[in-house]
Amino acid sequence: MQNETSIGAALKAAVQTMSKKKQTDMIGIHIYEKYDVFKKFKPLAVGIDQDLIAALPQFDATLIARVLANHCRRPRYIKALARGGKRFDLNSRFKGEVTAEEQKIAQSHPCMQSTKPAEDVATAETLTASVEVVQDDIIQA
Repeated sequence: MQNETSIGAALKAAVQTMSKKKQTDMIGIHIYEKYDVFKKFKPLAVGIDQDLIAALPQFDATLIARVLANHCRRPRYIKALARGGKRFDLNSRFKGEVTAEEQKIAQSHPCMQSTKPAEDVATAETLTASVEVVQDDIIQA
């Protein structure tokens, strides 16, 4: 582990006086500004959590893990996993691939199953028309 500088220690002390929510938000902003792989929602390399913790010693490891979990739950990230392809490290270098199983899990995620509202309206209108035809047939019989 790296030796902390006095500035790093002061930053860490100041950060720890903030609420966990504010700390998480601040860490998230820092990560998104510093690493393109997060900004572009590329599939992350396996073990990137340890790389992040090592790269950001001024922040609590638990909060870094929380930021990472929040990122990985975003629909944009899940869609990137569902597309498959390469995984990337913090420097946006290739480091592994999304497996077929991981891709399948991402494709079955609820955010990938949603339909467009227009499709829902069209389906509802079709069903309503079908019910009206059946009701007319019953009334005429």
